[in-house]
Amino acid sequence: ASFAHQPMVSNCCAFLSIPIIVVGLAVAFQFAMMSGDVGEPNINVITKSDVVEEHLSAFRDVIGSDYDGYRGHIYRCLSYSMHFLNGNETHRDVIEAALVYHDIGLWTDSELAYLEPSAAQAQIHCKDKFTADQILLIKDIIMFHHKITPFPGDDAHAKVVEAVRKSDWIDASMGLITKGMSRANIKKVESSIANAGFHKTLRDFIPRLRGWNIPLGAWELAHIMRW
Repeated sequence: ASFAHQPMVSNCCAFLSIPIIVVGLAVAFQFAMMSGDVGEPNINVITKSDVVEEHLSAFRDVIGSDYDGYRGHIYRCLSYSMHFLNGNETHRDVIEAALVYHDIGLWTDSELAYLEPSAAQAQIHCKDKFTADQILLIKDIIMFHHKITPFPGDDAHAKVVEAVRKSDWIDASMGLITKGMSRANIKKVESSIANAGFHKTLRDFIPRLRGWNIPLGAWELAHIMRW
């Protein structure tokens, strides 16, 4: 009788191990590629955007008490993204809109596998405000912001997707993963834009949405990763 639950325990461990292994590999790769950085920060910290505020405010009631935390995450990612793009503002409004929607499915659809629901929300709310090419860029930013390896390509579209991808990894890991961003810049951004409990919110989403069914939650969450 003492062995009756062993298959269940093994399956649970397997489910739980998937996101842990994926993130662990990403962190290990980052440390392997990381060099020490020194010097003064040279990043422009962005704390206000009309595009962000217009789109995000429509979800204030849906996001609820997580609003300030998610808003801060958006602005930290925006600051990093624009720095990676050397301040080129050609696609800034597209990046701003995409960042509003990139995690929104967690709240609007209560989904841990939230990439598709988030992209769907962006399509609904952005289709009359952006061109078809811009909508495609917004979708790719959302769908690939958890990609572990670089987004392929050397055109403007790919460079924007890659800039946002790296930015989200930096902020989601609280700067543990730097993606080439100096620690001085990360420290400046984090000290300028309050965390407001954002990372606690991320940690709490599995039990919030799936209760004690942690294996199911971990399995669903693993689906946001792209190699």
